Amino acid sequence: MLKTMQIEIINPKAERILRELAAVELIRIGKQESFRTHLDRLTQSVKRHQEKQGMPEPMSMDEITTEVKKVRAERYAKRKKN
Repeated sequence: MLKTMQIEIINPKAERILRELAAVELIRIGKQESFRTHLDRLTQSVKRHQEKQGMPEPMSMDEITTEVKKVRAERYAKRKKN
């Protein structure tokens, strides 16, 4: 079973121990990508899929951001009325 954990290193000795565990292949250390990077990669994947399926031109990141802001504003307005 594969588990992923986020660890905050408080003592520099802990980093050395983690690197030793990685050296004997008990753990794997990787960099965590930012949410924006993950979203960009996911968006590109969706765009490629849409192009292969002959779907209309997908939305750009700016169009997605504008749409998300619009929907959030509408939700906020509805909550504020109640």
